[in-house]
Amino acid sequence: MSQDRHLILDNCIKCNICVANCPVVKVTDQYAGPKQNGPDLERFRLDEPAAVHPSIGYCSNCKTCDFVCPSGVNVATMNCKAKGEYVALNGAPLRDQVLGRVELICKAAQIAPSIVNWAAGVGPFRAMGEALFGVAAQMPFPRFATKTFLQQFKPKKIAHPKGKVLYYPGCYVNYYTPEVGLALAKVFAHNGIEMVVDDFNCCGLPTVSNGLMDAAKAYGVNNLAKLNRYIKEGYAVVTTCPSCNLMLRQEYHELFDMDTTLVTENTYDAFEYLLMCHEKGQLDRNLKRLPRRYGYHQPCHLRAVGYGVPSLEILRLIPELQVTALDAGCCGLSGSYGFKKEKYPIAREIGQNIVRAVADTGVKQAVTECGMCQLQVNHVTGLPVVHPIQLLAEAYGL
Repeated sequence: MSQDRHLILDNCIKCNICVANCPVVKVTDQYAGPKQNGPDLERFRLDEPAAVHPSIGYCSNCKTCDFVCPSGVNVATMNCKAKGEYVALNGAPLRDQVLGRVELICKAAQIAPSIVNWAAGVGPFRAMGEALFGVAAQMPFPRFATKTFLQQFKPKKIAHPKGKVLYYPGCYVNYYTPEVGLALAKVFAHNGIEMVVDDFNCCGLPTVSNGLMDAAKAYGVNNLAKLNRYIKEGYAVVTTCPSCNLMLRQEYHELFDMDTTLVTENTYDAFEYLLMCHEKGQLDRNLKRLPRRYGYHQPCHLRAVGYGVPSLEILRLIPELQVTALDAGCCGLSGSYGFKKEKYPIAREIGQNIVRAVADTGVKQAVTECGMCQLQVNHVTGLPVVHPIQLLAEAYGL
């Protein structure tokens, strides 16, 4: 047992605040809780990896336990490792092996995205998927774009750029919402920032969430090698997905003990980067009026990284745009979690916090950075949901 792991465990004062705030524990008794699966059983797992409670499969990896812990214990990391150990010992269902490999699903769907979108909306097919594979028929799939972001992106050479960024789009933007990445490219070019892209692997979060740790580690090794090369050439790494940002910035190191020093120090959320430009006086303030009102949902993984909510600070520069924080906590979907038949009711019940916040605030449209949160907010409320970079691009008239 390493001394470091001893020290982390000893920091847990058993206050149970992680249990009190866990969104899954609040709506079901099938999950033993983050403390029990985390620090409590971690002490036994240090000597015996088989000391994993089967309920670990109900952890949604939302990271709430991490950011409420007053002692800085990485409870979520312990739970992720425990899930990996459970899968290594017992195997994963075929459904989880497929849902965890988002990159492969997306690449396969690109052969005929229109047909895949059609099939995903046919009721009998969805009922068959639930009966045979355990994929919830009621949870709508995101729709594949006919052309990926990487297929549509055209680099723009900028003379004397104010900055150089490498954009890591992640699977969701590349395959489902390329308009988000294209809006970012326009905003950066408008502000004199040069943006380049490359073909990366999935960040690995879906594989981690399904306990497929070896696959996630392989993605991490490939991504870090490519990211480090760009950083050494003077590029900052920028993301628009909080979950991808979390993986690159923290999780490769915390889960796999990889050296992420360069990536951690040079990776930014897109609005974090734009806010730095604004503070240097390098951001164009000539924004047109957007007389609308949105409800803002903060993704859990944005909270977990801990750099605040820079998108709200930038959006508040747009004249007549009103953005009201919903303050509703986790949306419940948590990646592939809410697509699983036995987890769908849990995810939907957690999402009722969003429904109540929308009713209380009276907003008619929403904005959030996370693609999967966008899907869930739309699913439980029916509201249209956009990424904040789309509003900024519109305010620039791009």
